Amino acid sequence: MTKASPPNPSPLSPDSGPRTGMYRERERPWWGEIDVLLAVVWFMGAMIAATIVTVIATTIGGDEITDNPVYALFFGTAAFQILQATYPWLVSRRKGLGIKHDWKFVSALPNDIFIGLLLAVLCLAGSQAATFGAAALVGLEDTADASNTGILEDNRGSIWLVGVILLVVIGAPLAEELLFRGLILRVLQKAFGSVFAIVASSLLFALPHWQVDATWQETVVLLSALGAVGLVLATGAVVTNRLGPAVIAHFLFNAIGTIVTLWL
Repeated sequence: MTKASPPNPSPLSPDSGPRTGMYRERERPWWGEIDVLLAVVWFMGAMIAATIVTVIATTIGGDEITDNPVYALFFGTAAFQILQATYPWLVSRRKGLGIKHDWKFVSALPNDIFIGLLLAVLCLAGSQAATFGAAALVGLEDTADASNTGILEDNRGSIWLVGVILLVVIGAPLAEELLFRGLILRVLQKAFGSVFAIVASSLLFALPHWQVDATWQETVVLLSALGAVGLVLATGAVVTNRLGPAVIAHFLFNAIGTIVTLWL
């Protein structure tokens, strides 16, 4: 008599071995609202870790911390983006079926290129409308002051600027989409519905972009613009049920912003 072979594990399962302990009877996915709260804690921890990396890099480079050297900002930002993207992966591995299934981290090419282009145009239009609308409300005359592109403007002549551009154009879209339009959006959508998830995830996306040296008027305008971008990207992620178009749109939006800042 031949023995029956054990069934193959699901290709979506992040671990093929048996689960033990208190989680052995859990049916995946079992992530929920607590993971959004923990994401906030993780995010703050990632900011602290990135600051430590920045200080260490500055010390090794022999510069003063107050100088904010671009090479130190590069390493600190890279560390922050890696940690930002790590959290959704950890939650999915521990409680879910993989980032493709849980956070819809997939793309349907070439269609997503065209959808991404459309979303990028809507992001540009929405951010401009929000910028001028918010500026009129708070009485900000120069909307150019409501910006988070200082790191690019202040380091035009540095070779490290190439690395910073890569982080802005490629690293940020990947890390932010996976966290905000991935984990946070999908958890809130499952718990409270699509409309709430789109609005709340967009608010959470905008808030961390505030600048410490900005006035309250500049902060309102900047966060309004980024909130509009978040609404467009989150809506695109919900409508298409995947992150591919939002990632591509985010790439394009940041790339256009970089080009305008440095060369136009």
